[in-house]
Amino acid sequence: MCHGTIVVTKVLGTDEIVGVYNPLAWDNSKRDFYLKTNDSFIFSLKNENFQNSILRRVKNGDNALYYPNNQNVYGPYIGYCEFMMRSYVSDFTQDNNVCRINGVKFSIYDYEVFKIIKKQIP
Repeated sequence: MCHGTIVVTKVLGTDEIVGVYNPLAWDNSKRDFYLKTNDSFIFSLKNENFQNSILRRVKNGDNALYYPNNQNVYGPYIGYCEFMMRSYVSDFTQDNNVCRINGVKFSIYDYEVFKIIKKQIP
């Protein structure tokens, strides 16, 4: 059983790491659907010694995780337009992709999506 999703991206041209955590599972089968939680957050690691790094909660917990209609173009979409990924070639590193945090657009050259699974102890 999945207990959350973490998305980590590397920003093109800066090597900044930007990511999100959501305690809800990303599900490719759902469409045009929001899930609620107050535990989602966005982070930015600006350089190797973590100076000027950012960690903040998603503003509207009612829209914490959104499953877009077109998941061939849109990837994880966290908060109401607070973090989203878009690519027209189904690989967010191969075209003029767009990631966005609160309206600020940037391209990425690498990304990973992690599923968090709670280990069952016998």
